[in-house]
Amino acid sequence: MSWVGRAPLRADVGLAAALAVFSVVELYFSYAFERVPGHHPSALHLAIAVVAASSLAWRRVFPLVVAPFVAALAALQPYVTAPPNVYGEALVGIIAVYSLAVYAPTLRRAIASAALTTALFYVQGLRDPNDPIGEAVTYALIVLLILGAGALVRGYRDRADEAEHRAQQIAADERARIARELHDVVAHGMSVVVLQARGGRRMLAVEPGTARLAFDDIERVAADCLDEMRRLLGILRSAEPEAAPLAPQPKLYELEALVDQARASGAVVELVVDGKRRDLAPAIELSAYRIAQEALTNALKHAPGSRARLHVSYELDAVAIEVTDDGPGSLNGGDGHGLIGMRERAELFGGSFHAGSEPGGGFGVRARLPVPGTAP
Repeated sequence: MSWVGRAPLRADVGLAAALAVFSVVELYFSYAFERVPGHHPSALHLAIAVVAASSLAWRRVFPLVVAPFVAALAALQPYVTAPPNVYGEALVGIIAVYSLAVYAPTLRRAIASAALTTALFYVQGLRDPNDPIGEAVTYALIVLLILGAGALVRGYRDRADEAEHRAQQIAADERARIARELHDVVAHGMSVVVLQARGGRRMLAVEPGTARLAFDDIERVAADCLDEMRRLLGILRSAEPEAAPLAPQPKLYELEALVDQARASGAVVELVVDGKRRDLAPAIELSAYRIAQEALTNALKHAPGSRARLHVSYELDAVAIEVTDDGPGSLNGGDGHGLIGMRERAELFGGSFHAGSEPGGGFGVRARLPVPGTAP
């Protein structure tokens, strides 16, 4: 029963207990035996009501068994005692049949259980004194209708679960990719520290001023590497990323070359840069560049022939990226690999991200990454 989960199991136990109490109390209402005057609830009536309702506690764990078991009790009752005219029994049967369709391991495995359940309710209907065949067919049709409704709900649920799993997998893949790139940043930074330390040691005796500058660089780069290591450890969810070459990562000023490449392929792209350009922390530079790159790629891919605009804004305490186009604006707003990766990058630094259709047409991507220590 561990695969069901404690919360659903507790809910089912509560449901079964409530229906058991209701089914017992209902037997003492005047309408319970109005079709069979002179009859009263017996120990057998009470036992069937309690056992049938209580079996719903296992409706998710053993759906292939619970449904035919409830149907068997319902079919047996009119053959051994006067059948009551109650609502609790019908409600228990509906829930059991519905659970069979929704919680069966597979729909194929549910076929035999569903057929047996339908047959048992058909047998129950045959005990109707006025129209046994009509009542039996009605019972069977109701069971089939409930099974169909449950199968539809199961289909919607399975598709939703699959979409959620796919989104989680995409996010995990993107986090791993970001982690590999942060690994590059840290590795490159530490190589700089080593080189500066060697140079500073050689210059310490002959040029103390130059050595002091080297040590300042070591302090700055080492502090940046520590920050990136914290982020790296925070997003890693699996094994160590593969070793990567010690090469510098792209910076925002290289977006001009990226735009030139897009224009060379025939795309119409406008690049606007606001604010005073300045060097940012390597990981922020990398993430901002990747967001701009991915957003521009999406615009050219999903809105071919449209005009794209890439706007980079250097603010006092942040860097903002905005990519818009005048295409149809039909790109899915949050399910693709690219959009999930861009959101992961922005949120990694405590930034904001938004993607969606523009009010006047087209599609827009906006990201803002805080830059610590730059506000006045």
